[in-house]
Amino acid sequence: MLRIGTWRSPESVDVIACGWHDDGPGPLGTGVKLIYGLPGPVPPFPGLQVGEPIARSAEEIAELLTRGMDVVRTAPGGCPAAPVVAAGIWHYGWTRRDRGALAGATVAGLALAAQPGPCMVEIWRDGRSSLDGDVTAAAVRADLADRFAGGRYRTPEVTVPLESVRLSQEAPSRIRIALTAPLTAAR
Repeated sequence: MLRIGTWRSPESVDVIACGWHDDGPGPLGTGVKLIYGLPGPVPPFPGLQVGEPIARSAEEIAELLTRGMDVVRTAPGGCPAAPVVAAGIWHYGWTRRDRGALAGATVAGLALAAQPGPCMVEIWRDGRSSLDGDVTAAAVRADLADRFAGGRYRTPEVTVPLESVRLSQEAPSRIRIALTAPLTAAR
């Protein structure tokens, strides 16, 4: 499972941490990657490999993670879902054929980006996700509706119709995110 969270403190407002825990055969694999979106220089991260180019899309972020970067710098003003989509592409090996997984990560990324405080999403291989934090399904639905122009959200990887998004409040601080409608590839 892949966990992605934000800190939302004055010092790290746009730092997203991607943590994973593999429970498949073989030795246990865990770790953390940082996707850093603040303008200006990156603070020193002793022992971590910082990517030099600034990534502008989910595919560029995923490429840098795949090349072994521990810290990836991103350009301001990009798709707010890109770090979550990139983490899924990198961790699970998704391609454009994995439209359901990419769409699920897109919605989870948009929901995560809209939260004002510390928050976390969990993403499974098939794109199912949950959002944990000080959240309600109604508030997340309103945040998503603001981002879906014309009832759709388009990324270079996939187009997601808002009517396909299902949110359910599983606990006071946990929302399950699911998609129900067929998805189309982005054009």
